[in-house]
This record gives sequence, structure tokens and C-alpha cells, in this order.
Amino acid sequence: MKQERTYVYLNTVRREMDGSTTTLFSGPGELAIGPAAEFGGRSESLNPEELFVAAVNSCLLMTLSYFLQRSKIEIESYRAVAEGQVRKDSDGLRFVEVVVHAKATAKDPSAAAKTSDLAGLAEKHCLVSRSLSCPVHYHLSVEVSEE
Repeated sequence: MKQERTYVYLNTVRREMDGSTTTLFSGPGELAIGPAAEFGGRSESLNPEELFVAAVNSCLLMTLSYFLQRSKIEIESYRAVAEGQVRKDSDGLRFVEVVVHAKATAKDPSAAAKTSDLAGLAEKHCLVSRSLSCPVHYHLSVEVSEE
């Protein structure tokens, strides 16, 4: 019998009379938010579209890290670039795809191969991407460091 759990994640969005908008997160504190530049926003504010793509990108890394830790595999570095594509259709704007290209380095070839295998598990089990209606594609290349 599976045990059901409920998790609650909380943040507060606040808009002032001067138009400034912030989100207060339980962990990192307050961050300025606003519309994306193409919708009249300012580049110094985070926008919901970037936060959406960042949530996918960071969840994939956290999920991969979980599987790496369970497998007792260490990687030396990890860097990922994520891109979300928005398209307008008859129902309006929506994300149609998120693609994440990541690169990692490992100390030995067996760790590199296993990390590549675990990336598939991360893609399958990432909570954020599993919750979306658009597809998420995770591409991880793992190199062996030359040290």
C-alpha cells in the first residue's frame, strides 16, 4: 500500500502602488519580479517564464543529484542551459517544450557512463517536468576529466 503525502510550498506575491512587484520565498527571501521583456518588463526583474524554465532545469539537477548520491557517484562539475519555447495558438500563449542541455565531468569512465544512465532516471522522475503539459527533453553529456 502506497503512503500518500502532501507537501506545501509557499511564497507570497506583492504588488505596490508604484507598480513594483516582488515575490517573497520561504528560503531565499524577496526577489523582484515582472513581465518578460517582450511583454514590457525590465531585464533586472525575474519573470514567470524564466522562473518556469529555471524550475525545470534545477529540478532535473536535483533529481540527478539524488540518484548520483544513492549510487555513490561523484561528478566534478555540472552546467546546464535550459530553453523554453512559447507558442501562441487559438487558446493563447503556452509553453510547448522545454529543452535542457547539460554537461558534466566525472573522474573516471565508469562514473561517466553511470551518470549518463542516471540522467534517464532524472528525466523520468523529475517532479516539476512530470507535472507539466508540455514535453521536457533532457540531454546530458558526460566527459571524463583529464586529471
